Amino acid sequence: MKRMKLPRGKAWLIIAACLTSLCLSTPGYAHVRWFIPDGTNPDVNLPFDLIALALTVTTLSLFTLAVLFTRITVVPQSLKVGLTRPVVTSHPWLWYFLVLILNCYLAINLLQGEFLAPNLTLSPQLALYGVIIQAAAIVLMAISVSLTGVAVVITSLALLLFFPFFIALDYLFEFLFVGLALVFIGPSLNRNDYSLCKSLGQNKNQWRRTAVHLIRIGLGLQLLELGIHNKLMLPGMALAFIDQNEYYNFFPLLNLPQISNLHFVLFVGVSETVIGLLLIANLANRIIYALLLAIFTTTFLLSGWDELVGHMPIFIILFILLLEAGSSDSEQVRRRAWP
Repeated sequence: MKRMKLPRGKAWLIIAACLTSLCLSTPGYAHVRWFIPDGTNPDVNLPFDLIALALTVTTLSLFTLAVLFTRITVVPQSLKVGLTRPVVTSHPWLWYFLVLILNCYLAINLLQGEFLAPNLTLSPQLALYGVIIQAAAIVLMAISVSLTGVAVVITSLALLLFFPFFIALDYLFEFLFVGLALVFIGPSLNRNDYSLCKSLGQNKNQWRRTAVHLIRIGLGLQLLELGIHNKLMLPGMALAFIDQNEYYNFFPLLNLPQISNLHFVLFVGVSETVIGLLLIANLANRIIYALLLAIFTTTFLLSGWDELVGHMPIFIILFILLLEAGSSDSEQVRRRAWP
């Protein structure tokens, strides 16, 4: 690809625009394999030019801004507390809704003949086992949420045995950490799980805090993996998706036609990576969670119901994080909110 040199003033214009447009980046189409079959993606390399450098630097600046916002003393404490203080009720109603959504997700997969995700296709010899596993999870959820979580953890690890490594890796963190979160939220939702937790001398509220951290880390790892693997390492499939759905590349709408679809793939890959790191490092706050919620809502409106089915649990997870998660500097506030 021929490198493009821009006047210095225009380069700074692109940098300023990228800082603003970062809030419109779209990691929502993370699972591009839902839309683009394997083997149809072009063999391309990410661009290395002034535009690519500007996109990368300005997107990476989000991580620096998040660190400064968390640590700097100039930011009013009232603002920091307002963005990080957990809003917790004794009744974990959002967690009940997450369990309901997970059951709906599994039921839809059963009706469509799929196993966990559209591009996870079991061999004919194993297809019946896939049906049994998903049906059993729905039934088991009413008996023990924690035990269902253990089953989800085992199933997510088994993906590495029955599917190509990088296909399984695209889903591993998502299902693994949701399963772990179910193990720890179980005592807050199910009487049988509460009895087990109590017999172990554990506090269900402490387990609930652990469940919140697990879904935050899991979502962060999932975005990090998809950003690096599906965009930065293998940009061809993401480029094929954008070429078929060019309305995702919003930069021309900002009067920046120089930013091609391949540049946009780079931008999304770096954005997912940075946001994933923020979640893992617990530097994210309600601004990041609200940003992700807006992104997934936008991609649902653009891509339709197929994407909503796959992202239903993520919507509820983001609402849980909005209410119950705090950043690393709000531990004392969190302790007061969780008796």
